[in-house]
This record gives sequence, structure tokens and C-alpha cells, in this order.
Amino acid sequence: MDKERFQNNSSVKDRNRTLEHKQEKNQLREELQVNKQEYNEAKGDFLKIRNLVRAGKLGPNSEEALNASKLYLNSSVNYMIAHLSSVKSNVAYSSGNGTDEKAIDVDEKIKLLEAEKAEIANASSQEEILVVIGSVRGVWNNAEKTSLESAGQTVSGKIGEFIEKSENLSEKLGTTVDNLNETGVNTTDLDTKLASYNFYVNSAKENKEALDAVYSGENVTRKDMEKANGYLRQSLRDIDTANDIIRQILNELKEYETENGNEIGVEDNQKTALNNTENTTGTNFSGGNYSINTDSPESGDNVSYGKEKSHSSGNDTGNLINKLQN
Repeated sequence: MDKERFQNNSSVKDRNRTLEHKQEKNQLREELQVNKQEYNEAKGDFLKIRNLVRAGKLGPNSEEALNASKLYLNSSVNYMIAHLSSVKSNVAYSSGNGTDEKAIDVDEKIKLLEAEKAEIANASSQEEILVVIGSVRGVWNNAEKTSLESAGQTVSGKIGEFIEKSENLSEKLGTTVDNLNETGVNTTDLDTKLASYNFYVNSAKENKEALDAVYSGENVTRKDMEKANGYLRQSLRDIDTANDIIRQILNELKEYETENGNEIGVEDNQKTALNNTENTTGTNFSGGNYSINTDSPESGDNVSYGKEKSHSSGNDTGNLINKLQN
């Protein structure tokens, strides 16, 4: 009875924790959209001023030009902070290994970016803004690496939870099928389906291990991320296929219920396994969305009042604002 009460209390706590995380996630998503809109507006204002500067109608170090640059950079930093706040929430909610350290790491990057906003406010020339941009870029590059690693490890952790539940379920199903066979029931079809189910669960496990290997490396690049996404997609396809097979098995087992009307006892376990496959990064394991979300602040546009080609850090997504040039 005490064990049952403990399990019920744990279940209630888990549901409350999940609900709180969903509410926080929705709030952070709204804040991210607000910051994105402010970023886009600041970008538009900056581009208008840049056209005036390049036309010789406004000086690059004029108050209007400086304010436009500072507002654009500040809105970019706010956008980055909003993005990292969402990452921090997901990491803190995840039960994956090392997530506590990563949550602290992300929080430190947020604090560093907050400090950069003071430097932006104090900048009095385009040259000083350029120095701040270099500093912000360094913080963001490190933060983005942590963000990508956290996303991959969070997904991997949830896949691992599903695989563990699936392996336990497979063992119970195997016992159930064996018992049916001993009563004279022809279980050839069930045996075949169960073997197929185990095959896809094992395949999902192998792809998860390949995913883990990518994120255990010293430096996770976007190229590594693409490779990891491939392992992720295959693992989730395997899980979807396994889920389809297990539903077929459960439906077939319903035909062999005991005479007293009790269920064979595996359906609730499978529902639990299925319900626990929505990870904290927003990827639904049976919804067909098969990639880790790597979207990050769109800050790769030129911040330049000069006519020369501005410098870029080389990434198409999630770049910092490029260097200012006079």
C-alpha cells in the first residue's frame, strides 16, 4: 500500500512538473516572438539609416547613426538571451546526464550577454561598437555550441527512456505470448510481430548510440549536427514503426483475454511508454517532426555603413551581427 501511495504521489508530481514546464515554455515562446519582432524592427530602422550614410547624407558617427547601430545590436542581444532562456528551461527540465552543468553554463552565457548590453549603451563610436560585436560574437559562439549539444542530449535522453520502457514491455509481451502458446494457441503471427518489434527497438537504440557518439565529441559543429539529425530521424522512424507493430500486437491479444474478463495487462504500460515520448525540445516522437530544432536568433545580417563587403563569421543560421565598417 505504501509503495502504491508513493507511486501515485510521484505520478502527481511528474504531471505537475510537466504542466509547469509547458506553461513556462509557452511564456518563453511568446517572449521570443516579441524579441524577434523588436529585432526585425530595429534591423529595418538600421537599414534605412545605412542607406543615408552610404549616400553621404548622414555621418557614420552621427547620433542618429550610432543610435540605430546600438539599437540593432541591443535587440540582437535580447533575441539571443530569449533564445538561450528557452534552451535553459528545456535543459533544466530534462533528466539527461550533465544537464545541471549545462543549465549553469547557459545561465552564465545569458549573464555575459546581459553585461554586453551595458557596453553597448556606453559605446560612443562605431569603433567601440565593433569591439562590443567581437565580444558578443565570442559569447554567442560558445553559447550556441552548448545549445546544440543540449538539444541533442535532451532528445537522446527521451529516446533512451522510450527504449527502456519498450524493452521492458517486450519482455512482458514475450511472457504473455509464451503462456498463450502453452495453452494451445497458435502464436506464430504474434511471435513474428514481436520479433519485428524488437528489431525496430534495437535499431532505434543503435541510432541513439550513434547520436550520443556525435555529442560526446570535443566540438559539435553544424556539420556534426546534420549527421546527428540523420541518426535522430532514423531512430524516431524506427520508434514509429515499433509503435505501429505494438498496437497490432495489443489488438490481437485482446482476443485472448482471461475468462474472468481481466485484460492481459500490457496496454496501460504501452500507453505510458507512448505518452512519455514527447521531449522537451518540442519533437513529438510519433508526430513526424524528425529533427532537432537548431533555429536561433537571425543575426547574420550586415551591420555596415561602408560600401565595402562586410565580414561574416560564415554561418547561415544563428550568426552574430557582422562587423561594422566605416
